Amino acid sequence: MISSFFTADYRDGRVLFGGKSYPAGVFATHLLGKFYINDTAARIAVFRDELNFHILRQLRDGYLNITEFVKTGANTLEALKALPKLRPFDGVNTEEVRNAVETLFTENVGQEICDYFAAKAQLSLLPQEEIAAGAAERIKAAADFSCTEQKIEDIRSVLRFFDSLADDLILAHDKLTQFCNHTDESERLDEAHLLPLALGIFGEHHFTQNGRYIAVKKNVKSKSATLAKRLVFDSYYSLILTDFFEGLHYGHYPRRCEICGKYFLMQSARRQKYCSYGIAPELYRGNKISCRKYAAVLNRKEKAENDPIVAIYNRRCAAIRTECGRGTITKNFAEAAKQLAKEHKQEALHDEQYAKEEYRKAMSRATLYAEADRTIK
Repeated sequence: MISSFFTADYRDGRVLFGGKSYPAGVFATHLLGKFYINDTAARIAVFRDELNFHILRQLRDGYLNITEFVKTGANTLEALKALPKLRPFDGVNTEEVRNAVETLFTENVGQEICDYFAAKAQLSLLPQEEIAAGAAERIKAAADFSCTEQKIEDIRSVLRFFDSLADDLILAHDKLTQFCNHTDESERLDEAHLLPLALGIFGEHHFTQNGRYIAVKKNVKSKSATLAKRLVFDSYYSLILTDFFEGLHYGHYPRRCEICGKYFLMQSARRQKYCSYGIAPELYRGNKISCRKYAAVLNRKEKAENDPIVAIYNRRCAAIRTECGRGTITKNFAEAAKQLAKEHKQEALHDEQYAKEEYRKAMSRATLYAEADRTIK
């Protein structure tokens, strides 16, 4: 019932999910854009409250609060409403899960589980001679324990899915946001330069995945098949993490448009600042235009990697802010270092010889920090 939510096929920088093909990295980018819109992802986290934990603990310990049990089912249905709005779950049929939740989280099923726990308690109190005579097995067969035990396992499966999903959404969104906020610190936007940044943010994450090679068609019109990896993940975070790194391997990475503020998936190493499919917040001559056209109207050109002076300055200032935030340097020291960096940038912009021979060395961490230290003293 739940396993289909975490199954995806990867091939040549693309992911196949629910019968549709997407560029790898699209699910990670979609999460960034949908986390707060209409409470799509945040809503799932909100409706996963402590009741989930309470019910899981009660089922483990052998008792059940039926009122809490029914309320947990209602919360789960509310969380389920938001699920199809978030990729890749928009390609999954959630009716099976909805029907299961509506059937499982009822007062009748709650009472059935309570009766099951009571019957098991009675079994534990049987005298040894009656157990030896087979009384326990006869009682279990008459009560049909296997049917109730399957319902309990299904309930646990649903609750664990939404319980971990809420935490995974928050964690993945936080990590991906950090990556996007620090992307421009990289000298180049390719795998070699972005990978160390990504590994530093995501760290080591060990997860279980079952995989096998399968044959898939490149598209609906293809007559021949090609090789792909079918992966079944143990969590939503593992799926998003794999999608993100698979995309990064092929040069796909999320970026945030400086005009509309929405995230888009880059599929090249260009230092693109504006998305091409977003709509600018203001009309131009009474018409809606894309963010890139709007930027051109405002003369906000996208600077590629042909401006090393500004690029070096931006990376150094970003590194200073990061160290200040981590507490490795003081705020006063950071301000002094940034002021010196600005002065070096201005000199490099006006002195071509200085820019070619001295600027990069002056902006190195060791040289700049030593100069800042002398300035403060």
